[in-house]
Amino acid sequence: MASTAAFTRRLQLQLQPHLLRATRRLQAQSRVPSQRLIQPASSSFHTHQPLHLQIHNPQSDADGNPLTISITPAASARLSQILRSEPSKTQNQNQQKNTTTATTTTSALRVLVESGGCHGFQYTMSLTDDIDPEEDTVFEEETTGAKVVMDLPSLELLNGSKVDYETALIGSQFKIVDNPAATSSCGCGTSFDVKF
Repeated sequence: MASTAAFTRRLQLQLQPHLLRATRRLQAQSRVPSQRLIQPASSSFHTHQPLHLQIHNPQSDADGNPLTISITPAASARLSQILRSEPSKTQNQNQQKNTTTATTTTSALRVLVESGGCHGFQYTMSLTDDIDPEEDTVFEEETTGAKVVMDLPSLELLNGSKVDYETALIGSQFKIVDNPAATSSCGCGTSFDVKF
């Protein structure tokens, strides 16, 4: 038994440097992407500060309480980066017509809740230039100009939620988090059930 314990101890001592190197390598790999995406070098915000939103066409629930969502700093930074890199449809149409009129990017991230998914409701997200000023509510982050747009039925189901941008080893995505109305959600992150 003493020889088995001695052998185990020698093996542990031999493997220890290899395990330490592998652990450090894994820690470095998992740390780099999130640092780059959450705090871009060109950004001047701090992720712990709350973002200030302008709300265009605000809506209220049946009791008169405002319907709101929030945008995390990570989502604001990533959305702003995407919108800067992709010109809006309006800009593309004006360029095709050789129009010299200056236009501003009106693109926004549309969050839409639909019936379906494995838990009853699912949300979809897409970039859009199609914003109806009478039907849609636009949440615009003041410093980056990032915009999230929702119709009233979607906003009612996501009231109090946050739009976040998450990074993981399998990919990165915009995601709805902290939905106070959700009773359960699925592992895919896009399907949820609500309490009525």
